[in-house]
This record gives sequence, C-alpha cells and structure tokens, in this order.
Amino acid sequence: MAGATVLSLALTGCGGSGGDSTTTVSVLAADYGERTAIPISEYWDDLTERFSEEHEDITVEVELVPWEELDATLAQRVEAGEPPDISQAGSYVQYVADDKLYRANEMISIPVISDFLASLAHAGEVQYEQYAIPFIGSTPRLFYNEVLFEQAGIDGPPKSWDELLSAARALDAIGVETPYALQFGADSIHEEAMAWMLAAGGGYTDTMGAYTIDQEANVEALTWLQENLVGEGLVGPQPALDRGAAYRGFFTGEVGMMLGHPAVLGAIAAAGVPAKNADFPAKDGGAATPTGHNDWLIGFRDSGRAKEMGAFLNFLFRQENVAVGTGDYGSVPATFSGAEALLSNEKYRALWPFVAQMPRAQLQPMSRQSWQQVRAEIREELGAAITADGDPEAVLRTLQMRADEASRDKR
Repeated sequence: MAGATVLSLALTGCGGSGGDSTTTVSVLAADYGERTAIPISEYWDDLTERFSEEHEDITVEVELVPWEELDATLAQRVEAGEPPDISQAGSYVQYVADDKLYRANEMISIPVISDFLASLAHAGEVQYEQYAIPFIGSTPRLFYNEVLFEQAGIDGPPKSWDELLSAARALDAIGVETPYALQFGADSIHEEAMAWMLAAGGGYTDTMGAYTIDQEANVEALTWLQENLVGEGLVGPQPALDRGAAYRGFFTGEVGMMLGHPAVLGAIAAAGVPAKNADFPAKDGGAATPTGHNDWLIGFRDSGRAKEMGAFLNFLFRQENVAVGTGDYGSVPATFSGAEALLSNEKYRALWPFVAQMPRAQLQPMSRQSWQQVRAEIREELGAAITADGDPEAVLRTLQMRADEASRDKR
C-alpha cells in the first residue's frame, strides 16, 4: 500500500480498546477525497459514535484508504492473513470461492435483508446465497447544460439517438468544444459502453448471465458511435475521456452533454452550472435501461465475530442512517426504507430521479468470478472499436472469445 494515505477512526466503548468487556470490530472503507462535498470521515465518525452509545461492549475501528486503492489493499490484507472484519469492496466473488466470507444472513437480521432492493440483493449472490451486502449505490443520468441548449435552439433533452445526434450537431454549431463527453477512458469505458449497449437493446450478458458481448445490438451501438458522434467530431478533441475530465469540462461549459452520477450534483451546484438531467435515451426513443453501480460490504470469517459485526451492520442499515448516509454523499439508497425516507425529504429533491431510476438499473455481472478479468479486457481493448479505422464487430468478437475462455476456468 505504498504511497497510500490512511486515516484511522477508533471509537471505544466504556471498557476501552482491548479491554475484557469490549469486542473490537475492524472496518476497512473507502476515502473518496474531493469526490464528495463532505469528507466521508464525517459519516463514519458520526455513525460509529452513535453506535457506541448503544453498544458499550463493542468497539468499532474504521480505517479509510483511498478509493482507488481499496480493492488492492484488501487483497493484500487477505493474502497476509490479516483481513478486516468488515470491508467495503468493489468485488467479492474470489473471497466467496476461497470460503473467506460470512453469508449475509449469518450476520444481519432478516428484516434488514428483506429491505434491500431486489436487484441489488441478487447482484450480491453467488449460487443463490447472498454474501455481498449492497452499500454505496449509483446510477447515471444524462446531464445537459440548459443554457447551451437554449443558445443552440434545442428544445429539451434528447429522447432518442437521432435527437441526441441533432443536439450534438447544434451544440457544435455554436462552438461548444465537446457536445457529448464520451467517457471511453480506462476508468469508465466499461460503464459508458454498457449504457450505449443497453440503450440499443444489448448488454454484456443475457438473462441467464452468459456473456453476449458480441451480440448484434452491441455491434450496432458501437458502430453508431463510430460513424456519428466520433466520426463527426462531436465528442471533442479527445474521444476517450476519463470520468474526471468529462466532469471538469461540464463544470466549465466546454461539455454540453454527458452521463453523470448523482455524486456530481454538489460540484455542479457549487460551480453554478445551469444543469438539468434526464433519462438516457434508448436508440429508437424512450428511456433506456440504465446502468447501475454498487460497492459492497463483506464480512470475513477469520475473527468469528459475526454477532458483533451484525450488530454494527444492522445499525448502519437503519432507515435514518441509510437516508442521511446516501443523501448527503450523493449516492442512492440500497434499501426500500432508505429510499422512502429520502424521497419524502425536500432536502434531497435533486436525488429523487436517481432514486426512482435505481430499481430498474442493470448492474455489471459482478457475481461472475470471471468478470474482473473480462472487465480488464474491455478497458484495454474496447476503445479501438470506435476509432476511424476500427472494426466494432471484430473487437467485440475478440472480447467474446476471451470472455468465454475466462469463463471456462472461473464460474
């Protein structure tokens, strides 16, 4: 974990850390840095302080590491035989395969388990058993600069790809540098591409979870991008923006449209950008099936502290804690009750469309052990499909072959 900045937060019950009357539960979590308007340490500080008031016999120690380093740090701890009790994680399947994790129902109560959005709960399952607990959820929407739209004579957000293309052309005509910010950089290409594939009726997998990367709808989506937005120069001088670059361009008025997550709402408001957001359009019209993202909480068996870990997790997923913890940090509640509380609070009105969209969002196939390898291949190879001399069908065919190979060894 060379170069990492680690923040440790420890709140101790009356018996003191390491005392006979207390049990310590360790938590490894992500520090999002400037991605959130409020430091994430304040969330954990408040949560653990209030938990300690109710559970004097349990000490919770939270260690924060940079989000970019979280999965690598966790893997190193597990490899060294020193896993935390609870960890936030972007992936979890290998730990299930190695029999490292508690099932969710071995830690948390049935009412909490039944409160999770069904799509998120199922995404945390392996062989129909839930191991990963949905924690930080998000789903992107189409952001657009309302003033630039008005200047370009565009009447509202695009409701089809033809309308999106027309809007991009109109923005280009008034001198907008990047009419549509295509986030095909290494950090975001797999998600941006999935959004376009879903909007064309495709996706990475079928309803049974088998890879369908080279399906015709996916070829059509990438070919359309290649021939239209990229081919006409409507994605700006760099057709492979990472997410941060796209967001920064939107803040300065250089970007007219982009896919954006709710975490960006605070920064947009602070920058004074006249922004609105809408459903990402399906190819032939209407709202596309949206993409979704989720970080997980997983519990490791090594310590045998399932009861104490469960007490903290049950507290974390109380309705009021979920609503505030997601609303203040620009994410989407993983529970029905949390969503209900947020939707009834005017303070979080800007988040309402994202909350409403999340139940129909399609997540990446995280429960497939091969997905991490396949995602790495997508990040490395997919961008070549939309270049001037690229061959979308050939690129997707190659990725399908590699996904099939990875699946033979990792189910």
